[in-house]
Amino acid sequence: MKKLFINKYTFSILGILLFFGIWTVIYFAAGQSNLIFPGPITTLKEAFTYFGDPYLYKCIWGSLSRMLIGFSISSILAIILGMIVGNHLKMKHIFNPTMIALKAVPTAALVYLLMVLVGFKNAPIYIVMVIVFPMVYEATISGYSNLDTQILMAMRVDSANALLNNFKIKLPLAFPHIALGLVSSFALSFKIEIMAEVLTSSSSVYGLGRAISVSFINQYNGLVSTFAYSFIAIAIMLIVSLIIYIVKRFIQIKSA
Repeated sequence: MKKLFINKYTFSILGILLFFGIWTVIYFAAGQSNLIFPGPITTLKEAFTYFGDPYLYKCIWGSLSRMLIGFSISSILAIILGMIVGNHLKMKHIFNPTMIALKAVPTAALVYLLMVLVGFKNAPIYIVMVIVFPMVYEATISGYSNLDTQILMAMRVDSANALLNNFKIKLPLAFPHIALGLVSSFALSFKIEIMAEVLTSSSSVYGLGRAISVSFINQYNGLVSTFAYSFIAIAIMLIVSLIIYIVKRFIQIKSA
């Protein structure tokens, strides 16, 4: 067990070193120019200077708050619909075409459509909602579909209130599946939020995506600022992904 633990984290460190190694090689291959491809040292120095600037924290909070709004609304609606369909599985065929369409539509095209429908400021929130909804919906149905048949038969024999059974028995039993869907879509939500902000780049809101877009347009020091904000966004996503991984492992162990 100890050997496995050491190997896992040793390989993770090697993976990080490999990432920076490839980055350095591309930097030298591009002619060591900040106008084309800034190197890791220059980017990291620039990124660390931003941690003393309140603007960075406003951008981080702006991205996280909009992502959380979209994620929360979409998750609640998806769980409610998933519970209804989970109790009447034939209804799944009614919603399947819509879910397939939501998953298949190009995200970039969806951003531009929502920019017209809801405006630049709110488009990222709706993008997150559209991406999260089918994932949580399908996780909820999966949870209800995998309920123990003996428990369901006992519920029918008891003939208790159906609505009460949903919240007191079915939902808690299905929650491990739902939770896995929630944590998986949560990590994706932050990436989608930043991508949507880059495309919309609304001047009336703060966000990491907007910071990346504005720094690319200005380019007062080449692409260093763009790379620095992108690196900060990647670092946050890695932290979120690590937390998500820990939560998923915990849920899987508990539900085993």
